[in-house]
Amino acid sequence: PLKHMLFHRRHLSPNMALHQAGDLTSAEEVLLAEGLERFDTGKYGHAHESWEDLWNALKRRNAPLEEILLVQGLIQTAALLLHYENRKERGVTNQWLKLEPKLAGWTVAWGLDIAAHCSVIQEFALDVGAWTKIPTLHQIPRA
Repeated sequence: PLKHMLFHRRHLSPNMALHQAGDLTSAEEVLLAEGLERFDTGKYGHAHESWEDLWNALKRRNAPLEEILLVQGLIQTAALLLHYENRKERGVTNQWLKLEPKLAGWTVAWGLDIAAHCSVIQEFALDVGAWTKIPTLHQIPRA
């Protein structure tokens, strides 16, 4: 029952997306790409750093709050997988509870399939304790 409450998620079809991402600056695109490269190769701590730089850049230019929170959610997916690798049950669960609301209103952003990524991350959160998944097999799906 508790897991059901923690992991209930709205499933949105593409035409039900709540948010649309605006364009990134060229410097922001570099940071996003750098974080993706690092995430996709299992370097979650380094992805976190790249995306934190992107997050700060978006805040500096007063980007829409939804985009700032989207990047924060991506950072938290990297942190969740790092906790998963280290078998830290509480860390995984806490990250999921923080990131899910930030990513829930997105389907696609900046060429990334955020909804599919969030669904896979949810599988890792649900697998806590069993530890049957291999984080490095997950790459952020491209739209």
